[in-house]
Amino acid sequence: MSPKDKKELERLKTLNVRAGVPKDLGVAIESFMQQAIIVGEYGLDHMPQEYMENLLRTLAKYPEHSMLFMEMVEILERDNIIES
Repeated sequence: MSPKDKKELERLKTLNVRAGVPKDLGVAIESFMQQAIIVGEYGLDHMPQEYMENLLRTLAKYPEHSMLFMEMVEILERDNIIES
């Protein structure tokens, strides 16, 4: 892992879900972030898809977060993780 990646991984560990986020969405975000940290720390190729699916399904329930949902879908399409 490069020093830059290591620094970013340490930064991720300090992030918190902001107050006011619905509880189920907060749990989905925290679970996703924890898995992202695990992937980085252990140099894994990917995280189990269930974490991304859970995050997207939960985000989809909240129209006020539609921009984040769409940005995540765009990233997944761009990286050929999903097809449209």
